[in-house]
Amino acid sequence: MKKINFPMANGVNERSFLKMPVVLLFGSQLVAGVLIFLVIMPVIQKFTNNMPTLPLLLAIQGGVAVFIGLLFGLHKWWGGVQIILPFAAFYSQYLQAPAWLWLLLFALVFLVYKNSVRSGVPLYLSNTTTWRTLVDLLPVKKGIKIIDLGGGLGGTGLFMGKNRPDAEILSIESAPIPAAISKIRRTLSGLKNVEMRYGDFWDIDLSAYKVVYAFLSPVPMERLYKKVKAELKPGSLFISNSFDVPNVQADEILELPDGRKTKLHLWRF
Repeated sequence: MKKINFPMANGVNERSFLKMPVVLLFGSQLVAGVLIFLVIMPVIQKFTNNMPTLPLLLAIQGGVAVFIGLLFGLHKWWGGVQIILPFAAFYSQYLQAPAWLWLLLFALVFLVYKNSVRSGVPLYLSNTTTWRTLVDLLPVKKGIKIIDLGGGLGGTGLFMGKNRPDAEILSIESAPIPAAISKIRRTLSGLKNVEMRYGDFWDIDLSAYKVVYAFLSPVPMERLYKKVKAELKPGSLFISNSFDVPNVQADEILELPDGRKTKLHLWRF
């Protein structure tokens, strides 16, 4: 039987679509729900002779969904959402909440994750192991400029700024709420060598930067590589967290000793 490939919007291929956090979130909940009814409930009834309570089932579903999500690469900070989601989905039908409240919640979610829909780039957060490795990879020369493309909540930029006070760091994020949070964090940190900017990194001229770091998705990597190759000066470094460039071999790939076995793809120009 011939396989039918359905085209994805905005250049999102099947592989990258399945790796999107929203897809992993609801997919793991669906699988957890099936396991609840086909496996977990019968086992509990067999050994206790009682039907498990609804709150217990919802808690188990959340826990199983957390495990499945982690297994397939969903970041651990989604765990809280996974636990709450079954309770919220079930009990929301009993809430006499006004319509505007649901509209507000939808707007907040959209402002955080709009990049997932618009460009196939979800909110990924680098971990502390990655931060330390990035600092070790930075050139020792003083006064270098570093840019974090898709800076999220600003953690990467702040860590580099704290550990390299001689460098200038720009963290740019196009999702409004993460960008606002990063600005607040930068203000509270007091770091003068770090800038948190709300905007589109495609509009940034990268020629002034010695190091470019990105943790995006498979979707924009081919286009992004063309941009960095055209704009970066000799001696510059491009680092991509987890995602390679189609048909372009990295100069070096570092596998980090963290839980998700993060791979940093390095291109030197």
